[in-house]
Amino acid sequence: MKEKISRRNFVKTSAGSVLGGTLLCNHRAWAKNSSEEKLKVALIGGGGIARTAFPDCRKEDVVAIADVDDERGVPAFEEFPQAKRYKDFRKMLDAHDQELDAVIVSTPDHTHFPATYDAMQRGIAVQTQKPLVHDLWQARTLLKAYHKFGVQTVMGNQGHTMQGLRYIREWYEAGLIGEVNEVHAWTNRTTNNNSNAKRRASMPEIEVPATLDWDLWQGPAQESRYFDGLVPGGWRWWWPYGLGGLGDIGCHTLDIPIYALSLGMPTAVYTDKTINFSHEYHDKKPKADAMTYVYEYQREGKPDLKVYWYEGGNLPRLPESMKNSDSATGGGCLLVGEKNTIVSPGMRPTSPRIENDWMEIRRNLPEKTIPRAIGGPIRELFGALRGEIEKPGSNFDYAVPLTETVILGTLAMRTGKRVEYNYDEMNFTDSSLNEWVKEPVRAGWEYGDELHG
Repeated sequence: MKEKISRRNFVKTSAGSVLGGTLLCNHRAWAKNSSEEKLKVALIGGGGIARTAFPDCRKEDVVAIADVDDERGVPAFEEFPQAKRYKDFRKMLDAHDQELDAVIVSTPDHTHFPATYDAMQRGIAVQTQKPLVHDLWQARTLLKAYHKFGVQTVMGNQGHTMQGLRYIREWYEAGLIGEVNEVHAWTNRTTNNNSNAKRRASMPEIEVPATLDWDLWQGPAQESRYFDGLVPGGWRWWWPYGLGGLGDIGCHTLDIPIYALSLGMPTAVYTDKTINFSHEYHDKKPKADAMTYVYEYQREGKPDLKVYWYEGGNLPRLPESMKNSDSATGGGCLLVGEKNTIVSPGMRPTSPRIENDWMEIRRNLPEKTIPRAIGGPIRELFGALRGEIEKPGSNFDYAVPLTETVILGTLAMRTGKRVEYNYDEMNFTDSSLNEWVKEPVRAGWEYGDELHG
């Protein structure tokens, strides 16, 4: 966009530190005056999952790209050759923050928070990959930042924009399956971070690739030697940098029951490896680090609910329609009701159905009562900036509690303890767990402390 107001001045003068939607509405009206112009976008992370942003970004003006690895960033460098290149996103934001409309964060989990917060505090809209952050304090800080800085935000859990998610909620609210008694969600991916932590000390240090700035890659994490299998794709299974299979897929699949049933925060989470019915379908043994997580919920005016998360080959009891499907073990979600069951194959709600009498039920489905999304998360972000919609669906008011729910599961796995989290106080009933609320941060990577008073 041309001839636009400095975002720093705009954020300061439009509404100060307004909570809720006022500042968003002001920004939307301001942007709408130039709705036909291309948005100016920067990418933080140019390879891997960042490529999913390219189709939407091709329609805009990508002015800058930051990637700590010259080789990993090649897809974005080639896709947007006009963009100025950086290794340090902080320097990129310093150079371009007055012109940027949006930033797309596609980095490893441990750098999501500083990149996202730095953009938000400059008044720039942001899309951040899932899981949104790496610890509970970071999650709450981004929620505070969302209300303080008033920028458009969205997490990259694509399933939240899918029509299938809205169908599931509409079917539940219409009473097609009765009250939900239990939920089962699963993935074939594994959280083997505990096993990796045990062998980390014995792994030999190797030479850092010439294309990689190892110091910048580590970001806020504690200084470490470089070892094999970490970059570019193995970081997810090391606790300092990623949150394992649950962190990877939970923001997709657990989004289904959390949204459809309007679940709040769980009262407790624990792990139980013995809850597994995979032997009923095949002879394959689950992976060594396979696990089942149990989330307990108390719901006002409704029965208590348990949500089960299985990974690494552990499985729930599958409905008849899935028992002979080779793809069923890869992932899915079941909402088990008093009268029927909603079945959603795969990690995202692409093709949900109702288990019993589906051919008859589908002829008389309830009316569509929930507005449909205009596209994926980035399309929503750009649409919100142009005034087409008020805000994306998985904005940080929604994405933060979802991410915190996932993080609580990883803490149950990481510690082997029953996790009871006091959401308002940001602490645990078991005080020994409080050290996990906020991770240590390296000097030069501190963000957001001022929002906690």
